[in-house]
Amino acid sequence: MHTEVTHRSTDSAVVIYVDGDMTTNTSPDVEEEIDELLDGEAKHVVINVEKVSFIASTGLRVILALGKKLSGKGLKLTVCSMNPSTKAVFEMSGFTKLFPAYANEEEALKSL
Repeated sequence: MHTEVTHRSTDSAVVIYVDGDMTTNTSPDVEEEIDELLDGEAKHVVINVEKVSFIASTGLRVILALGKKLSGKGLKLTVCSMNPSTKAVFEMSGFTKLFPAYANEEEALKSL
């Protein structure tokens, strides 16, 4: 199964849409696509995970690595539109303490 990564830019951020699960098989491709999207971009990032029903530890690592890269540049990473199972994984792993999570994209963008 392929996981698709698309994006759109706003004045303050790049919004990344992940469509599909972030598993051991798909996470390396997702990370590569995100790196290519952000190459040279100096903006905050919002990851919209509305269409992610499962995220493995490798998917969390992708988000953690992205957060560290952005933080090193003084930029923020936020996550939005989590379904209950994705939110549970974020909470259990402590990621909700590392990255702000918002109910929807509009709230995430307003927070930047």
